Amino acid sequence: MLVDVEEFYVKYKNYSYLHCEWATEQQLLKDKRIQQKIKRFKIRQAQRAHFFADPVIYYLVKWCSLPYEDSTWELKEDVDQSKIEEFEQLQAVRPDTRKVDRPPPNSWKKINQSREYKTGNQLREYQLEGLNWLLFNWYNRRNCILADEMGLGKTIQSITFLHEIFLTGIRCPFLIIAPLSTITNWEREFRTWTDLNVVVYHGSMISRQMIQQYEMYFRDSQGRVIRGTYKFNAIITTFEMILGGCPELNAIEWRCVIIDEAHRLKNKNCKLLEGLKLMNL
Repeated sequence: MLVDVEEFYVKYKNYSYLHCEWATEQQLLKDKRIQQKIKRFKIRQAQRAHFFADPVIYYLVKWCSLPYEDSTWELKEDVDQSKIEEFEQLQAVRPDTRKVDRPPPNSWKKINQSREYKTGNQLREYQLEGLNWLLFNWYNRRNCILADEMGLGKTIQSITFLHEIFLTGIRCPFLIIAPLSTITNWEREFRTWTDLNVVVYHGSMISRQMIQQYEMYFRDSQGRVIRGTYKFNAIITTFEMILGGCPELNAIEWRCVIIDEAHRLKNKNCKLLEGLKLMNL
């Protein structure tokens, strides 16, 4: 029985073309350094085939635990289908330039029973009490501090608070400022409890530029930013980003801001406080 075996014509580094030879993929994969070279070669071949066959689809993939600048273009068949569907759902959201006003104070109603959040999660009784208190203050245009023992779910109460605001029709933009060590936890809890589109805004200039280009703004057919419209519901950023000055964040009119470990603001001469004064909060 004849079996087709794909072979590659290999040119070895530091050797002339005189020493090129044919090798199977199985032989080449014995050297782990070759794996990425084969992948890049196949991508180039697929790109060339595009001119003679059906279009080839690529997705720009942002990898978990890696910065945006390490994103890579991947063939459609190499991407998890559930992630493609999630991406298409986000792409289907259209820009909305309407500004929904905050409800009047007298429209606040106490929530007596926790709703069922994503994956069947529900608030405990004391967490529901904290949520009601946050909402009461928000309806009454009053800033507040949620203080509690460690491990009792202040992050979850804050996230479900934003979710309730979202349900009033105010869909964005929300801002969370947190220590660098906690932003992964914030992002994880957002995805565990809600379907809000949350973006972590942190990293090098290249990463931040990519976030601005792909994650933050709706654009028209000419690629121009549509003012007052945002792809995200919430942005999570760090104290360091605020201290360093972020004109792109300062320019946004934030509808709700949550500051984790806000006791840092006790000192009126605090640099973080000075940075916050430059923002449209």
